[in-house]
Amino acid sequence: MNYSDNLQVNISSYSTLKQRDWEALKSLFDRDDSDEIEAEIKSKLVWLVPEPCWEDNPFEFLREFL
Repeated sequence: MNYSDNLQVNISSYSTLKQRDWEALKSLFDRDDSDEIEAEIKSKLVWLVPEPCWEDNPFEFLREFL
């Protein structure tokens, strides 16, 4: 995969990276198991949804107008 064709950022800020740096970055993201990693992250994030605060009155801010 040619990552330089897929970049959608200002490349001038990354122009100081050396070829070995690009190779190291590509090796981090060019994996065969990235779909499985993404699925695992999504499954873990579902459990991090905060619980609603039942004791808070969502219409408290309207009290002064009523």
